[in-house]
Amino acid sequence: MVERAFDRALQLLERTSLKDLAVPNSKEYVRWQNIKRGKARLGIDEAEALSKIYPQYALWLLTGNVLPEAGQTSPDLEEIQRSESRTQNAG
Repeated sequence: MVERAFDRALQLLERTSLKDLAVPNSKEYVRWQNIKRGKARLGIDEAEALSKIYPQYALWLLTGNVLPEAGQTSPDLEEIQRSESRTQNAG
């Protein structure tokens, strides 16, 4: 199954407090709530805001690709690396 940029954005929104994105009860805050609930589409401005909070995920957010040698990763890749690190440290 091909994951869309919107799905990747939602994955980051699950990790992010809406207060980090906008002032509570502001127009922008309501917009983020609507995006998170699937009632609004993610725009380029919102993708840019998420990229500023998570610069290491910018490439992945927009394209679904990673480039670890350039510091561009994904939450899933980081989890795999943490898991491998724990396994190596345990042995």
